[in-house]
Amino acid sequence: MSETSAAPKLSALDKIKALSGKRPASGADPGESLTGSLGDPAIANAKRNKNTVTLGADPAIEEDAKTCAALKEALDTATAQFKVFQSKLRDYGAGKRLVYNEAFKANITTVQVPFTIQVADGDGMAATPGREQKVVQVVCTNKSAVTVDTVLALENDMGEKLFGRLFEKDESKVLKPNAEDLIRELLGELGIEGEELNSAMDRLFDTIVKIKATKGYENEIKEAPEAVRQILDQAVVRQQPGLKF
Repeated sequence: MSETSAAPKLSALDKIKALSGKRPASGADPGESLTGSLGDPAIANAKRNKNTVTLGADPAIEEDAKTCAALKEALDTATAQFKVFQSKLRDYGAGKRLVYNEAFKANITTVQVPFTIQVADGDGMAATPGREQKVVQVVCTNKSAVTVDTVLALENDMGEKLFGRLFEKDESKVLKPNAEDLIRELLGELGIEGEELNSAMDRLFDTIVKIKATKGYENEIKEAPEAVRQILDQAVVRQQPGLKF
């Protein structure tokens, strides 16, 4: 039977609010005796296909199944919508942060985006009766993912001073997998010294270099040559801002 008028289209958020108010029906006891199961519509009208059985319609659970499926659909839709607006807020907050820091020579990391909601009037004495201002926080960390090999290749181009303002370099040596055999070899050659000893020691260790961007990287990178900046834009990727509600 066709409906005389189309129902108003609800947003995903409206659907979730509407469905979340429904109380779940009490579940059946899983240990209940199966005696008289043929009188159970779910069992009596069940259809089997290999290892799967489609139960018959059961008024005791049908509404719950419908509500559950509708909630899942609404949640999926809401999740997709959230990702769209999350991306917009991230870009907006990160952009305004850059403008603010540039204008006021600051290093702000968190931007609060205000919005207004309707609330009860209360005693009517508030500055804005019936309205309340809330914020979404866009948290921009100072952490970046760094492509170490690319940055090290540019170290000489940047110069020691600029490199030190942009990056923190941690270099350490670790034993190679075959260190034990090499140590045995060295112990048998206690008379080795000078360059020959240095060469043998080099065979013992791997050099590990870790590079991370400094907290002031965002401002200091402006001093780098254009060619260096273009490469670093690919080698140093700032973490995505997070949102707090």
